Amino acid sequence: MKKILIKVGTILVKVAVMVFAVFMLYKFSLFAYDYGFRIFADTPIDREPGIDVNVAIVEGKTVKQIGKLLEEKGLIRDGRLFVLQETFSEYSGRLNPGVYTLNTSQTPYEMMAIMAEEQQEVADNPAVTKDDDSGEEPDEGEDEGEGEGEEE
Repeated sequence: MKKILIKVGTILVKVAVMVFAVFMLYKFSLFAYDYGFRIFADTPIDREPGIDVNVAIVEGKTVKQIGKLLEEKGLIRDGRLFVLQETFSEYSGRLNPGVYTLNTSQTPYEMMAIMAEEQQEVADNPAVTKDDDSGEEPDEGEDEGEGEGEEE
C-alpha cells in the first residue's frame, strides 16, 4: 500500500511540474509575441491631439540613451524596445542631434522620422537632457571639442 501511495505521489508531482512548465511557456509566449509585435506595430501613448513635448538630443547620445529619454518624457512606453525599433527601421543610424517637438500621439516610428530628417540646431541647454544613467547634466565640451563657441 505504501508503495502505491509513493507512486501516486510521484506521478502527481510530475504532473504538477509539467502543468507549471506548460503554463510558464504559455506566459512567456504571450510576452514574446507582444514584445515582437510592438517592434513593428507599436501604438502611440495618447490619442490625437496628444501633448507636445520638447526633447533635446545632444551629439553623441546613443539610441539606448535616446530611448530612455523618450520614455522619461512620456513619449514611449519602453526605451529598450525603442532600441530594437530603431535597429529594424529604415532610420537605423540616422537619428540626428537637435531640439524636437514630439507629441504623445505619435508612434515611435513617426518620432524617428522627425529625428532622422535634416540636421537641426543642437541644444544649447544641457539641462533639457540628462547624461546616460547618472542623472548628471552632460558636459558638452568634454567629449567633443567641436561645437563650442561656434554660435554668433
